[in-house]
Amino acid sequence: MWAARTRQLQAAHVTVFDRLWSILPFLRPMVTITGDSLKDYGKDGEGGRVHDLLGTRCDPYVNTLLTGKDFDYHCHSNLTRAVLPYGLTEFDVHDVLNVFQCTGLNDQDKYFMKACPAKKGDYFEFFAEIDILAALSTCPGGDLSVPLWGPNARDPLEVCRPLGVEVYKVHPDVLQGWKSPEKAAYAGRHGLAAKAWA
Repeated sequence: MWAARTRQLQAAHVTVFDRLWSILPFLRPMVTITGDSLKDYGKDGEGGRVHDLLGTRCDPYVNTLLTGKDFDYHCHSNLTRAVLPYGLTEFDVHDVLNVFQCTGLNDQDKYFMKACPAKKGDYFEFFAEIDILAALSTCPGGDLSVPLWGPNARDPLEVCRPLGVEVYKVHPDVLQGWKSPEKAAYAGRHGLAAKAWA
């Protein structure tokens, strides 16, 4: 998924009927969001919204850069381990959608995260418009309701919640007249053309 292009074509926080877009050179919708139990969350008093495309996944590289310590269970590492059985590597882990994560930009235009409003039974549903491999990582920070840095930081294990995944096959009658999106129609060569030989 290409988070930046999805933000441009849809929104920085997505919900029902928004699409998640693929990277170049394909640039096609990968999924369309069809259900969202938090679709009415909107913008809270601090400017937070859910289903974040502003942020990225946590990773061991920035952790080591900022703290000098190695930690192998960030979302990036979890996603890397998840795709390995499919012959993929860390280089295949692209942008992420932080489902249920509540984020925004403050008055200084700085990114913030806050406690997740999702409760047991909440859901986020999408229709895969192309074949996809969806890897899932529950945030190692849990629901972000406890401080992860600073003097009051503590282990967030108590606020980590399980996530479930259900996959359904759509009845063929529902798909009549629908076809999977094609790759973007651009056929140029980015201004590179072979010279004509004399």
